[in-house]
Amino acid sequence: MLEAIKMLGEYETVKNCPTNTDQFTEKSKLKNIKKVVCILFRKNGLKVTYEHIHIEDYDSAKSGKYLYKTTQHKRYDVTPTSKIKKIIDEDKKTNIDAVIGSMKKRLLLWLNTYEGKGALITSLKKEFNDNKKIFIDFAEEYSSLRAYKDDNGKKIDEQANSIITIKIIENDAEKYLGDFEIFENILKEESERKFSYRKSFGGGESKGTGSCCVCRKNAEVLGLAFPFSFYTMDKMGFAPEFKREDSWKRLPICKECAKYLSVGREFLDNYLLKKRFYNGFQFYVIPKFIWGDMDEELVKEIKRQEKKENYEGLLIEDDYILEPLKERGDSLNLIFVFIEPKQGGNFDIVRYVEDVSPSWIKKLDDRLKEVNNMSLFKEESLKKIGLVGKKKSGDLKNIDYLGTRIGSLIATFFPNSKETGVYSKYFIDIIGDILAQRLINRDLLLNAFMREIRNKHVKEDTWNEKTLTLKSLMLISFLNKLNLIKR
Repeated sequence: MLEAIKMLGEYETVKNCPTNTDQFTEKSKLKNIKKVVCILFRKNGLKVTYEHIHIEDYDSAKSGKYLYKTTQHKRYDVTPTSKIKKIIDEDKKTNIDAVIGSMKKRLLLWLNTYEGKGALITSLKKEFNDNKKIFIDFAEEYSSLRAYKDDNGKKIDEQANSIITIKIIENDAEKYLGDFEIFENILKEESERKFSYRKSFGGGESKGTGSCCVCRKNAEVLGLAFPFSFYTMDKMGFAPEFKREDSWKRLPICKECAKYLSVGREFLDNYLLKKRFYNGFQFYVIPKFIWGDMDEELVKEIKRQEKKENYEGLLIEDDYILEPLKERGDSLNLIFVFIEPKQGGNFDIVRYVEDVSPSWIKKLDDRLKEVNNMSLFKEESLKKIGLVGKKKSGDLKNIDYLGTRIGSLIATFFPNSKETGVYSKYFIDIIGDILAQRLINRDLLLNAFMREIRNKHVKEDTWNEKTLTLKSLMLISFLNKLNLIKR
């Protein structure tokens, strides 16, 4: 997995990171942003003076200029660009004073932390402390942001999807943070520092000399460079010999690979290779190129992906990213990483399936379509058993909002439910077994079918009882066509 993520990151760095800072920004976390609240200053020599505040539309082409990146402690971000936290009062209206307080606290904390980096930051801090008009203007501009529905009927809340940043007029040109070396250096230093430093280590660092577990080269290796935070060294019990500064021995990664892994993780998050799944899980789809050479056309296709109206999804509704991947033959394999999110941005990896061939994904898709097209699940048959009437019409997948995708079919019988029980582990295991082409226990399936159908029967929920019966037939037919039933 690490080699596959590094390959993506190295490709992105070489092809699409024109500046050194592009590889450190977190553009994927800004994809829902609609408005940018800009605090504008004018630079005269080493001093800055406040001009005004204006709002501009978020432009993804400028996303690298904002230098946006979060910190682990969450008290402020790596640069003065931050998401604005919308705060609602008891009357369900925006509490402007609370919003100002939160924004002011984050900005001043950042300015206090980095004041010693240069005269520009010192002057910015003084202007923020002395000029009260900044926050009066901010309140007025932020209040002008509105909520509305777009052309597709989706509700857009500009206040909840906005960021604040600083712009500086220099030589009569408005410049962003990314146009100043001082902010670029801070971003670079802090990004590289996080690969080895944690404040909870008592100010110490986790690094040493050894063999990088990714590229196998002997070099200085870092202990906190793994791109996914699925384990923590904050607790001494997780560290080798209870020494947190020796955590590099567990997963040693050199500085160069650490940068590529960071960019690769950003690629996965930015280009829809991370998906929300059923029962509270999520999963990553990671392409691994077998011969070591990137398929540039495939990467371009991944970036161009938009929802395919004619693609109904295999695992979930919007996993249309699998469409270009499944047609790639044997030039790559796919890695599926199923995760369970935790507090603080951490997560547990609950199932890991590698070496899934595109041809197997295509076969799964073809067999699922064959099952969906069986006469038993068509409208004419549904009418005979009373599942289609005046209020409901169409095939089964159009009647039930869960649809007939692999994920929804299995989640129906292995739910995370207070009503019938928690079966999340079985759910993920079966999904993983299907992707890994492993046999599935027939009795486990039949017991799950009967448990959920019996529950609806006892409640005299005839509609769902019939629907679940049909879904059980769908799932067993699908697995039979794949020869995945262990008898």
